[in-house]
Amino acid sequence: MKKINFLFLKKIFLIFALITVSHAQQININRIESMPDFPSPYEMRDWENVAFGYDSLVYNLSLTGQYLPLISLNTNTINYPEHSSFRLHTVVGTNFPNSAEAINVLPSVIGASLIGIDKSNQNGYNFVLMCEEWFNKNNGELVYLNHPSASSGDDWWYETMPNVFFYQLYDLYPHTGDFDYQFTTVADRWLEAVDSMGGNTVPWQVPYMNYRAWNLITMQPLTTGVPEPEAAGAIGWILY
Repeated sequence: MKKINFLFLKKIFLIFALITVSHAQQININRIESMPDFPSPYEMRDWENVAFGYDSLVYNLSLTGQYLPLISLNTNTINYPEHSSFRLHTVVGTNFPNSAEAINVLPSVIGASLIGIDKSNQNGYNFVLMCEEWFNKNNGELVYLNHPSASSGDDWWYETMPNVFFYQLYDLYPHTGDFDYQFTTVADRWLEAVDSMGGNTVPWQVPYMNYRAWNLITMQPLTTGVPEPEAAGAIGWILY
């Protein structure tokens, strides 16, 4: 397995920092300057209470009624068949109740954990362990994707953000299930992609990322559609 070149990664972040510093400027706008820094009256919503309420609603398997419950168990797992997983509706009233997106599921576990809910042992379920079903192991992608059996090469957003969320989840629940293997494998896969995009340390070469997406199986770009080179930030975050 290819090892992460930390010197290369540090250089990438140094370049990002230099670009930001050289281009960032603060321009005073009179109308904006006349506005108060803290408006009055002002009421901050109790976001911790909102998070508790959301978790108690979305993760309640016993709810009944139209569109309820919003969660279901998945006993037909493909990446880690030794244990079950779960699904959350992407939207209320979805026409695809058996489809669950990583960009919805993983943040829900992370958000609840940040307010003190132990998602590794909630009502007898280990929702943290169940999240590893979104690591696309069976099809050889070997990264987190938006669905348990998906293909990279369509959209940077859906191919980088599930991995960003996984790293946050790993930080909260290290060494869960196959997390240790996934943690290094995800980084190795994206480093291989950066190398294939032309990134190099000796001689120094910045990778070309002005694409819509990158296929991790063929190591080829998607050149049609709207380019999303800002995905370099997400990849840099993952590799850091």
